[in-house]
Amino acid sequence: MDGQVTMALPRPGPALKAVLLLIGAVGILEAFLVNYVPGGEEIVGHLVCVPGPALWREPWRLLTAGFLTRPDSFGHLIFTIIGLYFLSPDLERRWGSFRFVRFLALSVIVGFLFSGLIDAVAPPGAHGGFHPGVMYGAGAAITATAIAWSKMNAELEVRLFFFIPISGRQLFWVTIGFCVLGLLYPSGIPEGVAAPFGGVVVGLLLGGTPSVARAIYLRAKLLVLRRSAASAAVRPLLKPPAPRARGKAPPLRVVPGGLEDELGKRRPPKDKRYLN
Repeated sequence: MDGQVTMALPRPGPALKAVLLLIGAVGILEAFLVNYVPGGEEIVGHLVCVPGPALWREPWRLLTAGFLTRPDSFGHLIFTIIGLYFLSPDLERRWGSFRFVRFLALSVIVGFLFSGLIDAVAPPGAHGGFHPGVMYGAGAAITATAIAWSKMNAELEVRLFFFIPISGRQLFWVTIGFCVLGLLYPSGIPEGVAAPFGGVVVGLLLGGTPSVARAIYLRAKLLVLRRSAASAAVRPLLKPPAPRARGKAPPLRVVPGGLEDELGKRRPPKDKRYLN
């Protein structure tokens, strides 16, 4: 390997294949509905994220909006598929399919939550990118995969856009730079300008083995177990003896009866020969 990713295209895992096929199918169906079917926009409208109270009344939009792309341009669909495919095979191979899918889902959800938060706090006169009417796209997931991969492969070299050699550490800062550029050119981000920063947060917290989030959870759990063990060991020493009730019989007493009493009640036999 000599510290460099080869030009051979990596083979995607089963989870990544399913995600890419679903995004491609949804993107084509979405374009057909919006551009050629009367009322198709209303159908797609039930899947996008809308900032405001609707975001909390219909929480499934936080996930379904991540599968949508621009219906007026196939470039967004192609970029989304390539962006997810670029580094995801290595993550799925290391983490497994379940953790990888959970990572993508959380990055999309957190990204839209970030955009909804910015929409709520930004002044009314801010650019439309800070107040998106609708939010959709997998930009947060693409950003999260780049951050997580660069964190786990800081010294490994990869070909950015398949021809620019760049190390994992450099890719981390290039990804951050693209997020900042999104603030300067907000109209090209259908997810909202804050969504990529949500992907950065998820990539930092859930990337790595163990991830930062899991390490914090394990340390907190260990602390709770240690406190529970310490309190369980000290509790018997601190517990006072039970007070003895007054006016009652002692706990020990002599019970009449036994072998001697039984033998004393027996009569001696008439025939003395059987005594011995």
